[in-house]
Amino acid sequence: MQDNIIQIMPAAGWVAVFDEGGEEAAQAVVCFALVESAMKREVRAMVAEGAQIGFADALPNFVRVEELDAFEEDDEDEEQDEEEEEDEE
Repeated sequence: MQDNIIQIMPAAGWVAVFDEGGEEAAQAVVCFALVESAMKREVRAMVAEGAQIGFADALPNFVRVEELDAFEEDDEDEEQDEEEEEDEE
């Protein structure tokens, strides 16, 4: 069954998070799409893949979607933890 996009909404400030060999990497979400498939509707994030736009959750190693600010805070916390561990050694 094919996914039908009903509506597209802007997604400024959101990222799709992917697992890149144990490290998390973020890719900007281009838009959110209200998608209908198999008689259900859901909102799915879309990201750019070269000249194409695709669903983030259909890509390999997709983990989640979150606000960019939250992702950056998590990244800063991890860096601080690593620095503290290095200082203890």
